[in-house]
Amino acid sequence: MGTLSWINASSPVSPAEAVGRLRGHLAAAGERRLYAGERSTVALLSVRAGLTVWCLGGQFRWRDVQGAPYSHPATDPEGAARRLVAAGRAQQPARRAA
Repeated sequence: MGTLSWINASSPVSPAEAVGRLRGHLAAAGERRLYAGERSTVALLSVRAGLTVWCLGGQFRWRDVQGAPYSHPATDPEGAARRLVAAGRAQQPARRAA
């Protein structure tokens, strides 16, 4: 008989809750321009210019600057935040040492 061990109290139960947790992880990582919105079955988070993350159907979804689609399970907002922060750093121009 299978188990439901993947269900735990820390898993988001709604898109709004998942986006709220994602927002918290991104804020802790230094992202400052975070604006959220929600409806009953979908929530979104504007992270920075050109990047909006949607949460629907149990997935975070976004597109990179070239328009390539990405998704990540909404049950792992911390992992999604790590991916988004890393992608943002990769897009920033390298700074030259003075």
